[in-house]
Amino acid sequence: MKKKRSIDILLDKILQAMKMAEKLPVRISLILILTTSIAYFYFYGEGLFFFQENKSLFIFSNEYIQKYLMKPGGLLEYSGNFLTQYYYSDLYGSLINIACLILVFLVFLKTDRRLLAGSFSILLILVPPFLLFFIQISYIHSIHNSLGYILLALYFYFSVVTTGRRSRFLCLALFPVFFYLTGSFALVYPLIYIVYSIVYKKGINRYLEPVFMIVTTGVTFIIFKEILFFQPADQLLRYPLPFIEVLRIPVLYNILFLYMILFPVFTHVSGLIKLKAKYTGFINLTTFISIFAITVIQLSKNYDHDLANLFKIGKSVFKQDWNSIIRQHETSPSINSNGQYYYNLALSEKGQLCNRLFYGRQDFGSKSLILPRDYAHLDRAIYYYYSIGLISEAHRLAYESMVKNGYRPENIKMLIKTELINGNYKIASGYINILKKTSHYKKWADKYEKFLNNPELIKADPELGEKIRSIPDTDFFIMSGDIDNIDMILKANPDNKKAFEYKIAWLLFKKDTKTVLNEVRKMKAMGYMNIPRHIEEAILLYMYFNHELPDLGDLIVSMDTELRFSRYITTYLNNSENNQILEREMKKIGEKTFWYYYQFK
Repeated sequence: MKKKRSIDILLDKILQAMKMAEKLPVRISLILILTTSIAYFYFYGEGLFFFQENKSLFIFSNEYIQKYLMKPGGLLEYSGNFLTQYYYSDLYGSLINIACLILVFLVFLKTDRRLLAGSFSILLILVPPFLLFFIQISYIHSIHNSLGYILLALYFYFSVVTTGRRSRFLCLALFPVFFYLTGSFALVYPLIYIVYSIVYKKGINRYLEPVFMIVTTGVTFIIFKEILFFQPADQLLRYPLPFIEVLRIPVLYNILFLYMILFPVFTHVSGLIKLKAKYTGFINLTTFISIFAITVIQLSKNYDHDLANLFKIGKSVFKQDWNSIIRQHETSPSINSNGQYYYNLALSEKGQLCNRLFYGRQDFGSKSLILPRDYAHLDRAIYYYYSIGLISEAHRLAYESMVKNGYRPENIKMLIKTELINGNYKIASGYINILKKTSHYKKWADKYEKFLNNPELIKADPELGEKIRSIPDTDFFIMSGDIDNIDMILKANPDNKKAFEYKIAWLLFKKDTKTVLNEVRKMKAMGYMNIPRHIEEAILLYMYFNHELPDLGDLIVSMDTELRFSRYITTYLNNSENNQILEREMKKIGEKTFWYYYQFK
């Protein structure tokens, strides 16, 4: 009896050890997914979530949901937009995306075990979540696409676990519902099921069920196109997938779709390969190391630091945190024209454009002062026109953005501000009501609702009042040449300091010191008590080359700037015969000056 009891205890321990051995790779896989995704999303995902949250505006209204109910896949996008509206929190955005990865992993784990994948099981179930991870870190990705993959994997899983002929056909017959919920994602399912049937089914069901699936898909497509939704064929085929060009979706999306289609083949082949436990453990270890190494290498290789910086700056623009933008660009300079445009905008808003223009990196000259008004730059170009007082043009661009891109937080906010400034309170009220039906922007809307029909309160507001005072006294047509528009503004409103400093900055980038001097004479009348730093530098440079004392309109160049210029010239003369060290020495003493830009840029 004792011997038998000892054997039972030993067997129990062996069984427990086997169960633990089975669970260990799964636990390590989960740790691997969690570690990688948490590290990336939370520490590097700030710009990602900011960009995705501002692509759309989720509105709690019947009208908003109705437009999604009227097309297959609409509810999937609606659900994604609902989740995305809270992406202003990096922690929340990280948790949502990580949850999607874990769900994909668990669904493939369950499916894999049902199909008895065998020795390469861990490799097969780790590939989908890591492919999805690389999809998620793309800026064009939307969370509804992750939901689409999860539902697609779940539908296939239920198809696999459903037993009984009637139940299986009932599951397949629910395809129209699945098509309505997920749109074009559903069209991948028939391919997965056909491959699964060919590989795993026996007898007549190997052919009968795929035929039934093909017929169901075809009939559903025709009914949706011709009877229920009247959607064009290309719309049913494409929506809600992210198409970067006509009939072309990003490569990783296609790879994940192809992997899901061939997943039954992979599990079947893996199940045929019988290996000893020690070899299986080695394969699992190799899988973990390889996937982790590939992930780290790809993240390091493909991470765009400047793009992440740009979105971080953009987030500060939306918050109107101008000091943060200035500080970021001067400590971690952007090499992107949009990033440098935001820096110059921030300087203008702080009244420092002609004092600190060359403190930050400037690679694009006047092109980083004013962006084109084309579709690619539309949402960013608005801020320049709003800043200098061309409120009607800022309104036009914001409205054009709304028409082309739909409701977005920033275009609606700009429309509210410009309508209030222009006194169109009824129209402003309509836009305010839109934001009041959102979660994150309701407080902002409540604040601006107080300005309705209250022009005195608007004039007293630091931002709106300052914009009203910047508006030209007479109307004029916007010209294609931006410097011409500035001249028209200054002609209609000579006291517009922001427009004036944008003109000076443009002249400094063009190295036109003579015209800068002509403008300096007007500064006293505009209320300037001191000449901004870079304008002083341009004055001294003009005097050095032309040997004349210009009329500065009762203003003087500061002694500090004269001393700095003297040191700059001395350093130049001391090193002018050695071109190899000249720029290095001049950079040390004058990198943040107009003189250095004039000489070396």
